Amino acid sequence: MAKRCPTHDVASPLVIATLETELGIDPDALTKLRSDPNVSFTDAYADPRLIDCGRSQCRDRR
Repeated sequence: MAKRCPTHDVASPLVIATLETELGIDPDALTKLRSDPNVSFTDAYADPRLIDCGRSQCRDRR
């Protein structure tokens, strides 16, 4: 079994907020994430689906 990827196999704040918005759990989740002063810019806007970590198994999954 391959090791977990620290970029793609860890829940990101952006993906969680997007899912909460899409599922109707919290319609303002993205707005809250991006306006929270305790959340870094990278956490608020970085989409792990767009990041190429260089691992072949991650490229094969996408």
